[in-house]
Amino acid sequence: MKSLTSLLAAALLAAVPLAHAATPINVSAEGLTKTAQLKNWRVTIQPPFKIGTVSRGLFCNGATDMTYNKTYDQYLTRRMVEVFQERSTALGYPRYAADDSAFASPTASNGADYRVGFSLNAMSNNICVTAPEMSGTSSVTLKVELFSNQLQKVVYSRAIDASYSSDSKIKENQFYDNLMTNVVNQLFADPAYVDAFRDKAPVPVTVALEPLAVKNGAKPKENVKTNSKGLLSAVVTVENAGVSGSGFYIGRDGYVISNQHVVGDAKFVRIRMLGGYSVPGEVLRTDTARDVALIKTDIEPPVPMFVRQTIAKTGDEVYAIGSPFGAALSSTVTRGVFSGVRKFDEQTYIQSDVAINPGNSGGPLVDADGGLIGIAARKADAAGIGLFIPIGEALQKLGLNLQ
Repeated sequence: MKSLTSLLAAALLAAVPLAHAATPINVSAEGLTKTAQLKNWRVTIQPPFKIGTVSRGLFCNGATDMTYNKTYDQYLTRRMVEVFQERSTALGYPRYAADDSAFASPTASNGADYRVGFSLNAMSNNICVTAPEMSGTSSVTLKVELFSNQLQKVVYSRAIDASYSSDSKIKENQFYDNLMTNVVNQLFADPAYVDAFRDKAPVPVTVALEPLAVKNGAKPKENVKTNSKGLLSAVVTVENAGVSGSGFYIGRDGYVISNQHVVGDAKFVRIRMLGGYSVPGEVLRTDTARDVALIKTDIEPPVPMFVRQTIAKTGDEVYAIGSPFGAALSSTVTRGVFSGVRKFDEQTYIQSDVAINPGNSGGPLVDADGGLIGIAARKADAAGIGLFIPIGEALQKLGLNLQ
């Protein structure tokens, strides 16, 4: 006969959920800037998709086979997405702001540095459900991959075995959240995964660019309010493996200017025109510090931009043109005022209250007459503050001589 002490010990152990020893690495103090989106959930479980047994009722009688179906898949996907986002934030990883937008794609990447994908390769359940509570044990085998949008390849991959067990009845969401937490804790405990988000100090390289001559476009005959058709035809959407930004034609030789953070490390991108058709573009030159990129296409632009070569004045009316949240909102025009010239991180920026959003990056800032004065760079955390790269500095960094 078992002693009272042994019975109590067994009872206490049975009440403790099975957890994995992995301790996630907290990066809150590191100031990481790279972002990730959980965008892929794939199931490789083979027919007849049996994943264990399920009993029901107060006494957990009548165990039956449990199969993996669409409803169950959707439920697990939701639990994983919520747990992954919660744990990422709690451990100090920056949240990609576009995920909170109503225009964010549920499948394609909206511009984060990485896409995270899980493949569920096996699952074994021995559970009892008394809705809305459940108990039992669930085990999973998954493969997790980290895909770099800039490098266009998988930069991290590993297999994860995880399980969760509870002898006492708990809420179903809590049960599966605990299971998914045991999965992602192993991921966030892996130094190789964490290192992918740590910035490596770049080696400064100075390369003398051969000057490229570009002919300035003609000054528009009508202002932006009266007729912006020609101006809009010069503005494009730049697409790079799920990431999109804006850009514009300068000169008549097929050159497009955008941001470096839009093209990343890509050698080729897609340039989507006003009418919706697209052409390939080759990334010729970039300047990371000034965040500008030069792309070459094989078509002559309908109307090249007119570059204004005089400084705007505080209070002047300005317009931003671009594709916030992608090509679906291309040719969006917003109005504001020229607020001044500022210096941040040893770089000069134009400040304006004109509205810009993710996807506007690389698009033009023009004056009321359609004269190009800047390039959308970033939106400050405070409302009504947008920062733009002065066009003169962009041309200089890209080695372009305006004629």
